[in-house]
Amino acid sequence: MSGLVLSGPCTRMDLSEVYGTCSPLVWTCLVHQIAVGPSFAVRSTEGEAVFVGGFVPLPDCWEAWFHAGPTAGPHMLALVRHARLTLSLIPDHGPRPVETVVRSRAGARLARALGFVRRGEVDGLEVWRRK
Repeated sequence: MSGLVLSGPCTRMDLSEVYGTCSPLVWTCLVHQIAVGPSFAVRSTEGEAVFVGGFVPLPDCWEAWFHAGPTAGPHMLALVRHARLTLSLIPDHGPRPVETVVRSRAGARLARALGFVRRGEVDGLEVWRRK
């Protein structure tokens, strides 16, 4: 996987390496996500987390979350391939589809690359669902 190493679950250190400085509210949400559902981190061979992701089980869907850090650019093809394989482990049919919330154009590109399609908008945020 071009010098990348998968580990799980995602740790607080992984989150801090990928997200950098963030507000206390965002940090609380991130820590909650790794506490309530399966998560993973992808590290460079130097040990730095470059991508994190996971799933939050909700009553009507699995909410997928993921974030590529600032050093992920050179690894994006491998990261997308790996994330697609990870997503395939979560059932995306029946009563609990896999959805994600997109906040930026870069997030939309990544969601599309991971096999999501835009389904609508809620509170100014785009909701995407796995095909």
